[in-house]
Amino acid sequence: MEIGKKLRTLRAERGFTQEKMADLLSIPQASYSNLENNKGRIDLKTIQKIAEIYEMDVIDLLKEEGFSFHQNNKKGDNNGLVINQISDKLIEQYEIRLKEKDEIITELRKRLS
Repeated sequence: MEIGKKLRTLRAERGFTQEKMADLLSIPQASYSNLENNKGRIDLKTIQKIAEIYEMDVIDLLKEEGFSFHQNNKKGDNNGLVINQISDKLIEQYEIRLKEKDEIITELRKRLS
């Protein structure tokens, strides 16, 4: 389940509206709607606030198949949380950038010859 779908499900289970969640998070309703629709980015601070609202651990909020979590600090807080998942889109963007880099290098080598 994508994070947006999970947020929508949790909100519906508790009978909250998007407006209520947006108010609790101190963000515009449209921004909260974007989170549920997987548009834009969600920062760690917002994830932590959502976990607090739903009285759950950040790891439980984000836990899904394909995610693995490692605590990088000894305090036990979530600031050291590492999410070991690279989305297909991120991989695709990375491969595009590598191809562009190779094309630039080839062009520069031609100019130097």
